[in-house]
Amino acid sequence: MFNKKNKPVVKSLCSIADPNAPFNYVEAYKMLCTNIEFLSATQKCKNIMITSTLANEGKTNISINLALTLSGYDKSVCLVECDLRKPAIHRYIDSKRNSLGLTNVLKGQSEVSEVLHKVSGTKMSILLAGSIPPNPSELLSSPNMKALVDDLETKFDYVIYDTPPVFLVTDAVALGKYIDGAVFVVKHNFTDKNVVIQAKKNLEAGGVKIFGAIYSSYNAKQASSYSKYSNYYYYEYYSHDSDDKSGKPRSRRSKKSSPHGSLD
Repeated sequence: MFNKKNKPVVKSLCSIADPNAPFNYVEAYKMLCTNIEFLSATQKCKNIMITSTLANEGKTNISINLALTLSGYDKSVCLVECDLRKPAIHRYIDSKRNSLGLTNVLKGQSEVSEVLHKVSGTKMSILLAGSIPPNPSELLSSPNMKALVDDLETKFDYVIYDTPPVFLVTDAVALGKYIDGAVFVVKHNFTDKNVVIQAKKNLEAGGVKIFGAIYSSYNAKQASSYSKYSNYYYYEYYSHDSDDKSGKPRSRRSKKSSPHGSLD
């Protein structure tokens, strides 16, 4: 899919850009892209929101890999980071957290062309979250956001929006009215079924169309083994510093899953 001479943007065991990525893992993303292409043939499926019930279900990693896979099919793709409370994509690429991005565009402080990161060796661009605002939901539901969605739609074949989980905050639902539909990420043996059902209802109540779901972190070899659901229900949104020492729950993201990459 990617030429060997091209530098992978994400160097991680969880990246399809890694030449050592498991075959089944890469094929799963190819199948996902095929399904999206089928949807596009029958309905509008250009602006795609990736969300989940809770934090740490893998939605950001999936957003990045989906964008990479689509760009590998010679599609122009823009990945937009819409988690304005706890942005994380800068951890996956060689970029600083305080880089200009989405919020700066929505506030009229920057032009999109000035803050888009071009991913080397691909047709993929990334729009980071930008400065953390005090009013994420209001920004994501603003007329300026609608104008940005319309603008990006004219410039890219696909636009992937990585949004916050829907169970505790309304940001994804606020944005959803401008998006063609959502892909819902559910992590194996992690979130209670009733919580997932409620999160799905939250999306549907906001008029968000759900294209389908991705079952993440499933291991067929261990499918018969019992594992308790995690009770990690608190997303670290209200601590604006990822290194916050206030004693609040920290993200469970492993250091190994915080890769580095290269941007032009």
